[in-house]
Amino acid sequence: MKYAGLFGFLLLILVNVHFSFKNKDNPASGLTTISIFGKQPTVTVDKANNIKVVFGQDKEIFYTYSKDEGKTFITPQRIAKQDKLALGMTRGPQITTTKDYTVIAAAAHTGKILAYRLKNGETKWSEPVNILHSDTTAKEGFVALAPGKDNVVHAVFLDMRIDKKNNIFSATSPDGGKTWSKSTLVYKSPEGRVCPCCRPSITADQKGNVFVMFRNEVAGNRDMYLAQSKDGGKTFSPAQKLGMGTWTLKGCPMDGGGIALDAKGKIGTTWRRENTIYYAEPGAMEQKMGEGRASSLTKTTKGNYLVWQQGNNIMAQTPNQLGSQVIGTGTYPRLTTMPNQKVLSVWETDGKIVAKILL
Repeated sequence: MKYAGLFGFLLLILVNVHFSFKNKDNPASGLTTISIFGKQPTVTVDKANNIKVVFGQDKEIFYTYSKDEGKTFITPQRIAKQDKLALGMTRGPQITTTKDYTVIAAAAHTGKILAYRLKNGETKWSEPVNILHSDTTAKEGFVALAPGKDNVVHAVFLDMRIDKKNNIFSATSPDGGKTWSKSTLVYKSPEGRVCPCCRPSITADQKGNVFVMFRNEVAGNRDMYLAQSKDGGKTFSPAQKLGMGTWTLKGCPMDGGGIALDAKGKIGTTWRRENTIYYAEPGAMEQKMGEGRASSLTKTTKGNYLVWQQGNNIMAQTPNQLGSQVIGTGTYPRLTTMPNQKVLSVWETDGKIVAKILL
């Protein structure tokens, strides 16, 4: 028995080594396999052009990175095991980078949101801290992250501390995820709660502007709203509805969309209404992108890049093409922009995590 166990251990090492050196799929497809297991990947890029990906598997959180623009990724590293890790339907660990740190936030159905940080040039992750301090009120398991100036990190999450109903709260870390401010109310619905099963989105600039998008629940309608802070997340303006149409819906669509800023500070959003994906800017008419769900957005000097799920296909809309195109099969695509303005998408497919550069 001991020899069988040893053989299995050695086989696992050999498989992981082989994977780390040969994780390129069919070159014709343009796909790179990031991991042969995992769910709900999230991706970011640091200023050194390192692509960083976090994802979950059961109760565990895994991290990997690429130093060659997504051609290869190291063997995924297990960061932590988290009881009742929220995973699925856009729930999952989130990742961002600051001047000196990589920061991961992972929500659990225990109501905690744990933050982990890794300093540039080091290999050991910090012990987790609860973004909510001693509170355990984020039981839906939705969180999103965005970097601010230097080592500032902003987090937004669904929180049930008001009458045990979900509303939108945020918190800010000045030191790359080591410590966090007291949770701040971003928005409380006049009807008591926002849509309880849609992940909020967040983005921020270097000047202290923070933008939060979420799906509201008002008068039976499940529309997207945008709130802004001009003081680094301390206070937020009244939230404004996005788009001119509305969606009357009794249930939760479990679909939160995405948000992004361009270099000039122009905000853009993408989201679903009924079975249609839209792109919208504050105060403007929404633009139809295609049919589907689970959209993501990033902005480059060339223009907007969007991805979404349409049935089992992953669709993309890029500035270089008139219409959308199929870039693969799978679920829950996400996007990031590299410093050189290349765009990378990651998603789940057949139990794996894959990536593709979008042209």
